[in-house]
Amino acid sequence: MTKFILPFLLTTVMYANNAFTLGYQHLNFDNSKKKDNGNRVSVHLKYQQSTNIYQIAYENTHTNTFQPPLHKDLHVDKLYLHYTKILNQTQALSFYFGTLEDNIMKQANNAKMYGIDYRYQNFNFTQYYTHFKHFDVYQSDIAYHHTFNLDTFKIKSTIIAKYINLNNKNSNPFSKNAKDHYLTSGIKLHALYKKYHFGVGGFVGKRVFGIMNNGFVLQHHAMEFNKTLFAGVGKKFGDIDITLKYIYQRATELPINNKNVKVDNISVMMKYSF
Repeated sequence: MTKFILPFLLTTVMYANNAFTLGYQHLNFDNSKKKDNGNRVSVHLKYQQSTNIYQIAYENTHTNTFQPPLHKDLHVDKLYLHYTKILNQTQALSFYFGTLEDNIMKQANNAKMYGIDYRYQNFNFTQYYTHFKHFDVYQSDIAYHHTFNLDTFKIKSTIIAKYINLNNKNSNPFSKNAKDHYLTSGIKLHALYKKYHFGVGGFVGKRVFGIMNNGFVLQHHAMEFNKTLFAGVGKKFGDIDITLKYIYQRATELPINNKNVKVDNISVMMKYSF
């Protein structure tokens, strides 16, 4: 995958006039039977031309594993492509695509994610479809956004619900122990104060093989998440924006049914607008 991604990224940088983001994340797994810790590097490019918005994101993750049961460390490459057409001041239509390479999880290797999103005023309606080797996942999202001022803070709030349906999950051991349906909901708050910005939020309710972060996160391993909490802080320095973020998640590893796995994620991102 890297052979065709890097030339595409370099070409996009030459012509883009919006934003270029570099990210680094450190992941730590507590009580996992398979994973110890890992590191992730990501690149995100956004280019807007009139009413058309193009986005591409690539991430590479290396995770140290316990051997046995696994026979080598985990390497994952993911590529996301987004296109948005702004129809008018109150409506927009977006199309999403994602794919991945996984050197251990053969059931998830080469999975493909497709999505379509319709925004009307403060609402977003999103439908995702993910095709794995032997089963499919359908996810429907509905989100409501509200922006308001609190003293000198400008705050954007988002309430979101996700419904996940697994099709043909009993066809293989990888997804067999998952449920047929999942419903999870969350809330996000993002505040702006001068050159600073702050964010907090969380999700409750179980989910598996979920798509998060507006189509830029595909959770392709068989982990049943039941809690997600996150907080972040950032500051702008001219055209550069630095953000530090912490994510805490609790999950059950499937199909071995290993409960109470805790995942800590610390990330730093640098966005350059031009």
